Amino acid sequence: MTDIKTIMACIDLSDYSPMTLGYALDLAEQGDLKVTICSIVPLRDVNPAFMAGMMYPCREDTKEYLDALKKNRIDQINKLIMERFAKFSNETDIRITTGYPADGIIEMVDKIGPDLVVMANKGRSNLSRFMFGSTAEYVFRHTPTPLLSVRDKHIFKRSYSGKAAPEATKIRTVMAAVDFSPWSPAILAHAGWLAKITGAKLHAYNCISAKEISWVKSHYIPENTFDLEEFLPKEKQRRHDLMADQIKAAGLSDIDGLNISIDLGVPYEQILSASQEMGADVLVLGPRGRSRSARFTLGSTIEKIFRHSPVPVLRLGPDIIH
Repeated sequence: MTDIKTIMACIDLSDYSPMTLGYALDLAEQGDLKVTICSIVPLRDVNPAFMAGMMYPCREDTKEYLDALKKNRIDQINKLIMERFAKFSNETDIRITTGYPADGIIEMVDKIGPDLVVMANKGRSNLSRFMFGSTAEYVFRHTPTPLLSVRDKHIFKRSYSGKAAPEATKIRTVMAAVDFSPWSPAILAHAGWLAKITGAKLHAYNCISAKEISWVKSHYIPENTFDLEEFLPKEKQRRHDLMADQIKAAGLSDIDGLNISIDLGVPYEQILSASQEMGADVLVLGPRGRSRSARFTLGSTIEKIFRHSPVPVLRLGPDIIH
């Protein structure tokens, strides 16, 4: 099991902020976590005051203006908490800073050192699609801390233009996508922690990739004797047993509704399909796969899942095993 004590919720007072706070505060209540709310006043709101201060120093008090911006942001956050999450009034630490949102969030993570970061997959711009370099994607790639990217699976569409506001939903099923990389024990530990504090079912999942099958087939001895129908059941059982051993080692065997499944195909496609078939409410992933790439690679399995998953994605930090 993992030891999570602190959580940081990143909000920008967009339509996605109540959903973000809903997930963060529910987890905080169920897991007895301390909560910090982080909000970044973007430079587009600050630069006019800087320019005025430079050009008309006698007419504009830049510091006073910035202080007023931050106070207004705090007042808005407190109002949101009072209206939607009254039991948490005066129970959270609110941190406001200015700058580029993505950089500001990562700097706040470094400063506060939370065990888990929660933020929405979209923000104020309410982009109709993900754009490379967006705040959500940048933070997903670069923050060193486990990050829960939340989204409402009932209205998740790249081109969604409806009027329904995103809402947090109860976590009933947690899916751990395990690839037997060095991060697999941590994936199971975090998924198990989430399942235990929420009372959710845990579904451990692994996909045998088509590339792996091709490699085995090309290296099989004696040559040209590979039989997929004979190989596949044995490989699935071997992986099932290995997963069961890792679950036991993580102390998760007592979770009600625990299930293990092994599939064959393109990993990100199968993971997304399986998460929908089992009605997963959260999908837990490692920071990267068995390649142990030095950084996230555009087009990787992890990024494709982040972009396309209709359910919240919990991505572990890259240093989680050190």
